[in-house]
Amino acid sequence: MTVYVDFEAATDSGALSKPFDVVIIGGGAAGLTLVRELAGHNLKIALLESGDREETPEIEALNEVEVNGSLLNDAVQEARRKQNDVQMKVWSADRQRFGIRCRVLGGSTAAWAGKVAAFDPVDYAKRGWIANSGWPVGDADLRPFLERAARYLDLGPLLQGSALWKAMGRREPPELATLGRFRSFFWQFARSRHALTDVMRFGADFLAEDHRDVTVFLKATAARVRVDGGSVTGVDVLSSLTGGNRGTIWCNQVILAAGTIENARLLLLSPGAEHGPVGRYLTDHPSVRLGDFSPDYREKAAALLGFYPLQKDYRVYMYSCGVALSPEAQSDFRMPNMAAFAGVSIASDDPLMALGRLAKRESRAPLRDGLTVLRNSGLVLSSVGRKLLNYRRIPEKIRRAVADAAVFLNANMVARDYAGGGRGRRLDGVTLNIISEQPPEEGNRVTLAEKTDRLGLRLPAVSWEISDDLRRSMLGFARLLREDFERSGIGGLRFAPGFDTEDLSSLVVYDMAHTAGTTRMGTDPATSVVDPALQVHGVKGLHVVGASVFPTSGHANPTLMIMALAIRLADRVREEVMKTRLGTLSALHMDDETRPLVVVTGATGNLGHAVIGRLARRGYRIRGQFRSTLPDDVRVEWVQCDFARPDLPDEAFDDLVRGARAVIHLAASLSDVATMEIVNVTNLDRLAKACVRQGVSYFGQASSMVVYGSPTTRLVTEETPRIDLGKPIVKQYFFEYFMQEYARSKILGEDILASYQKDMHIDLYRIAVAQSHAFLVESLNWSRMRKMFSLYRNSHFISSTYAARAMVHLMERGLKAGEKGIEVYNIADPDSPTFAEVRKAAGLRVGFNVPLLFDVLKGIKMGKTLSRRYPMGFFRIDNRKLEATGFIGEAD
Repeated sequence: MTVYVDFEAATDSGALSKPFDVVIIGGGAAGLTLVRELAGHNLKIALLESGDREETPEIEALNEVEVNGSLLNDAVQEARRKQNDVQMKVWSADRQRFGIRCRVLGGSTAAWAGKVAAFDPVDYAKRGWIANSGWPVGDADLRPFLERAARYLDLGPLLQGSALWKAMGRREPPELATLGRFRSFFWQFARSRHALTDVMRFGADFLAEDHRDVTVFLKATAARVRVDGGSVTGVDVLSSLTGGNRGTIWCNQVILAAGTIENARLLLLSPGAEHGPVGRYLTDHPSVRLGDFSPDYREKAAALLGFYPLQKDYRVYMYSCGVALSPEAQSDFRMPNMAAFAGVSIASDDPLMALGRLAKRESRAPLRDGLTVLRNSGLVLSSVGRKLLNYRRIPEKIRRAVADAAVFLNANMVARDYAGGGRGRRLDGVTLNIISEQPPEEGNRVTLAEKTDRLGLRLPAVSWEISDDLRRSMLGFARLLREDFERSGIGGLRFAPGFDTEDLSSLVVYDMAHTAGTTRMGTDPATSVVDPALQVHGVKGLHVVGASVFPTSGHANPTLMIMALAIRLADRVREEVMKTRLGTLSALHMDDETRPLVVVTGATGNLGHAVIGRLARRGYRIRGQFRSTLPDDVRVEWVQCDFARPDLPDEAFDDLVRGARAVIHLAASLSDVATMEIVNVTNLDRLAKACVRQGVSYFGQASSMVVYGSPTTRLVTEETPRIDLGKPIVKQYFFEYFMQEYARSKILGEDILASYQKDMHIDLYRIAVAQSHAFLVESLNWSRMRKMFSLYRNSHFISSTYAARAMVHLMERGLKAGEKGIEVYNIADPDSPTFAEVRKAAGLRVGFNVPLLFDVLKGIKMGKTLSRRYPMGFFRIDNRKLEATGFIGEAD
């Protein structure tokens, strides 16, 4: 359960004195991604967020920056206001004259447009015409982490060019296909999983989640990172409103994830941490309005450079099309990476806007507005659907399906609806805008001003200029684009002043609030702040993540890359903490070789903990395998081994089981379809081979009740037929796709183990729902909708300790008999309660709930069959064979 501490209101700073494995500074996209990746792995995590759950003017005041040079130009600041005001709540352009920082849980995602894209391969390269370019890692290194980040953002495939057009099942429009120096480029939009007509807001989503061993300190401003002897030791913290509460949180793993300006500022405020060119090489994405399309070409331009849907795995994703300078053209013309994207404005006489004016009695021409509404009644009625999409009492799956259908039918109309805030969709204008990479320059930087904020911390001072070379590149980009558009038949583009005259001084270029580069990544401490692993050069345990570590930033919006780097860093920090912890535990595990050694895989899981407890009480030596959840049990010899790795060497399997008499194999991939084949089938086979090589006598495999699918009998015994993999699973198991795949992998695993029955004794445990009692308690808090459809169902509940006792009992029986062969046992409780019975036992009313008929109809729909099969909630699992071995299912 996530713990939230209002540090401003805390009566003392004692909460900071708790021991934490990792401290994360900043609760934006990077910080919250780190928390999500590290949580659930037996790590104690502290997140320091200077803001609150919602933005307030009082806390926003801490975002003040001092600026100089062109950032004092009124025209530049006015362009920034026009760009940003519509999305901001309490942002002050006068206070933040560079960049946009939202000091709130969720960070800048509280105000972003949700627009993301992966970097181009050229963005990582060292380019002779771009000074200070070149990343120490490349696309191949980061691609797995980009894919993981894309899943967080609910994005479609990260494709570009012909691969994306093919995936969409479309031919590239000839106007785009015939461009010479340009190519189509696609952005995606991270859509909220909850408010389906909005983009993803990290703060709101995070507040709806629960994370074990995570403490979030709100209104807690990091004032200084403590460094001693080349290692980080902690962070000084002040309460954000008054500074009245202060203290130090001690920890040897600290991650700065506070954004480009604050990351640099905090390092500069921290003696011993300010290594290398901290604050230098500040970049952004310079942007300028290139022009707009004439009214006669407006709709065509909005469609061509608009939104396209892609349908994949029962979902529909939105892709926004623009044009980008090809890598060849960048090299030929010695230009940075640049792109052009379309922007739309919505007409004020749109029928939805007219209806709004009439409803609020603000119409100056009620007759005209009334006629506008009547002439467009269909559009007005469709706006009601927008409201229903955010109506939480409608199940999310249904709302998501409706939203996806709308995107598939007319992605451009959905985008216009968002641009108009649900108040209008009729086009009033289509602009074309340049977004450019900015070559990093040492003179663009963040330093510390003499002026302090109300907490006594020196303000950041920003020096940021657009070079004449970059302005000339923008003019060159416009010139090349005009030529390509004319050749390919894209008409109606009217260039803004400055591009026709090629007057550098008349280009009003402003930042897109995509600040980057002040703690850049590299291998040379003289020219970079962090190493490729994102640790500050020369300071052990101090890490920085975010756009501040970008050596260059291409033209792509940065959030996807920020999250990818955060995920990559989380893996590395978890590994560092693991090495430290294992170093402590390895000296403490019991190593009396007179006692039998049992290997337990998946040992840090719910069931693994219970099995270890049972084995320890029975006097066994235990070796526990884990993947990523860090162990802390001193009774166990721990081994880190990732069964999801297809390249795991044979030696890893041999080392894991060497010297063991028995193996209880609990590790499995349950929900990740991409890894099920490797974990549940391929590496199970390799583990069994290693057991044979090392002379293991007993192998217990945690299979599952899912192998029976939706059975044809209400009482399921070990003789009940499994799913027939020679026939469509969907007609035999009426459940979600990932569970069907899980069942398939478990059946294949059972068949593989059967081939080793002449080499050792094998027990297959077909386990019901083995959980802690919290599983049943959670059902007491179900929503009304879920109760209606699920209360009648059998829980199939057995406690983890019940399952552990059964498995250890069967292991001891198999070892004692000393016979080779294979047996199958259901580990279940035929008298497990329904959820309605759990509710009654708690003294709560059951209320109305839909009986078996609903699941029967659901099964018919999913399987498209009328065969007699029982849904999961209605059948019972027989355990008489287990009891016949002498096992007694004692009450927990």
